[in-house]
Amino acid sequence: MTEQGANQRVIVYIDGYNLYYGQRAAFGDKYKWLDLQAFSESFLRPEMELVAVKYFTAITKSTAGSKQRQEIYLKALKAHCNKLEFYYGRFLVKSKRCRSCGVKHIGYEEKKTDVNIACEILNDTHLDRYDCCYVVSGDSDLVPPLRIVEENYPDKRTIVAHPPRRKSAELCQIADAWFAIGKQKFKNSQLPEKVVSAHSVELNRPAEWK
Repeated sequence: MTEQGANQRVIVYIDGYNLYYGQRAAFGDKYKWLDLQAFSESFLRPEMELVAVKYFTAITKSTAGSKQRQEIYLKALKAHCNKLEFYYGRFLVKSKRCRSCGVKHIGYEEKKTDVNIACEILNDTHLDRYDCCYVVSGDSDLVPPLRIVEENYPDKRTIVAHPPRRKSAELCQIADAWFAIGKQKFKNSQLPEKVVSAHSVELNRPAEWK
């Protein structure tokens, strides 16, 4: 627990693909060059201090172009954000059938992200690593860990920041507070057009994201 008079310690947990698909649904390819640390800091009040940003994602199995853009983006984040931690799930190949025509096709299902987020929230809560946490997601699968925090750690505060078009009423209800992430936070939290890595490699915003 934070000593009286000290800033509240904050950890932000970001459900990467939930954020990505909500952002894409609302803004298309705009604002994908998102500085996740600055984005997280934009949530905080003056008495808060950002301890860590935990980003949960998986390496895409989509087109070569998508994979290359993601690789550039992840490298840029690692070079630019000193409080950002990465947690990787995976995509499971699944055969899916079109409901209208019956034709089978190959699809991908992201696995482990919800479990990874839940484990980190509960572990950080148990180890007293934060006073307030923000959960950037609209996935109701994250209700159980927030309920455990609510029932067993009354000194911890949980806030849901749901991405555009990804609100879960159940998730918002279990948290101490919630808000919708507006366009301005995305617009004001972009990485520099060019990020230079520790090995002096230039990482530029993909042309498709401009």
